Amino acid sequence: MVIHYHWRPGGVCKVIELTLPSILRSAPENFKKMTLLSGSPESEHPLIDGLGGEVAILSVPAFDYFSEQSQDPDSLGLSIRAALMGVIPEQEADRTLIWFHNPGLARNVILNQEVMRFCEKSGSSLILHHHDFWCSGRWARWQEMERCGRNTLEKAAAITLGSTDRSVQVSINLSDWKSLAGAIGDHVFHLPNPVVRPQRVSSIRIRNLQKWVDQELQTSGPIWVCPTRFLRRKNLLEAILLTRWLRPDAIFVTTSGNASVDELPYARMIKNAAEKGGWNVRFGILDKPGAPRVDELLRVAEVALLTSVQEGFGMGFVEASASGTPLIARAMPDVMPDLQALGFQFPHLYPEVYIAPSLIDVSAEADRQTQVGLKVMGDLPSVLKSRFQPTLIDFDQPIAFSRLTWQGQLEVLNRLPKLAWEACRPLNPVLEKIHFSLNKLESSPWPTSRIPSAFRYAKAFWKIANAAANSSPSSPDLVLLAQSRLIDRGLCPLAFFPIQAEKSYHDQV
Repeated sequence: MVIHYHWRPGGVCKVIELTLPSILRSAPENFKKMTLLSGSPESEHPLIDGLGGEVAILSVPAFDYFSEQSQDPDSLGLSIRAALMGVIPEQEADRTLIWFHNPGLARNVILNQEVMRFCEKSGSSLILHHHDFWCSGRWARWQEMERCGRNTLEKAAAITLGSTDRSVQVSINLSDWKSLAGAIGDHVFHLPNPVVRPQRVSSIRIRNLQKWVDQELQTSGPIWVCPTRFLRRKNLLEAILLTRWLRPDAIFVTTSGNASVDELPYARMIKNAAEKGGWNVRFGILDKPGAPRVDELLRVAEVALLTSVQEGFGMGFVEASASGTPLIARAMPDVMPDLQALGFQFPHLYPEVYIAPSLIDVSAEADRQTQVGLKVMGDLPSVLKSRFQPTLIDFDQPIAFSRLTWQGQLEVLNRLPKLAWEACRPLNPVLEKIHFSLNKLESSPWPTSRIPSAFRYAKAFWKIANAAANSSPSSPDLVLLAQSRLIDRGLCPLAFFPIQAEKSYHDQV
């Protein structure tokens, strides 16, 4: 079996770490070896314990995001093709399974193209494992697909969802599964991410962790943690705002300070604003060698914060529940049904953070909203432009912070926190309740129902692998229909968030 994944902290990497030992232990008798192919440098690969058998982890730069490549598409395709042929001998190809993570996001459609071509020619089985999709608000990916010759919706569907002989699709949440299965049918499987509760940490370890944190931050005050790196969809300014409003003496930290090329302007904007405003924040507290794990840091945090506008599964919710740390989080429609189905309960969810219009320059924000809408319109395929109708903000009513441009969000953050909170407190009864109960916040209880353990995940995985080996291709029309259903969700007015607009920070940061 060959696994391709592009490692970034969290997400796909977490799935790989949690599942591979169980997948190997439950592998069929004729299983021989596994190779992990990643676009990240070898120094960034996670250490995966408990892997028996013959396992190799290889870095192939051509597998990295297309935006981080220096080669033209044709040369890149040759490099990827050579790498695949070097890892999978011709005589073993028809007995090989490729487990391809996140092809639907279209971060490197040349890689998608070469993997699918290789499987078609060699007879390798293929699992297309989707965590996110380009048509779920990542519209700037369309420009990259056009540069790579995928300039129609039909070609985009074929390269991101395309069904080859001996291939199946996997989604990690029910919303995506319904969209795909409604078109492709039994070629689609729902495989929720595995959920593993970390072992208890001794009191001595907790004291040592607290000492490490106090020394690292040069403070013994409370810390509020957002377990993430710099990603627009994480809506980090909202997390910072909540910390400054609800717990002014706390220090806000993120676990990682990393950012991809596309996210660097967003990261610079936040870092510059934090330095200029003197905010009590630290980014990337766990980046240095010898730092604790994310789950360990959460155990000494007062609160975990999750303010994302978009997630595929919601692993951060699970991590907070596992640590016993109280979680304050934005309820996301595509995430909560899956987590609730698994038995998770989160007592401190809020729908939105509502802002009094008096805190921003309404006229300037209205102009910015228009410009961001035009930017997104320019990113869309021409056949979709007429369908894009973002919700217009009523500036005479309380405004959802998540719906503001980043400049509008900064306007709010640059107000004196105490005065801004007092102006917005009546608009946010859920947050007011959390603020009132701050010293006795409940943690999210660990479910007692059957949750997707790594063992059950592995059993389901091998069933899917067997289905892939015996499947026939879906028709191009059905694949296009599946993409159309995803597009319908992506173009829904409620799916539009200005901070998601790719590269909207470049000109002013």
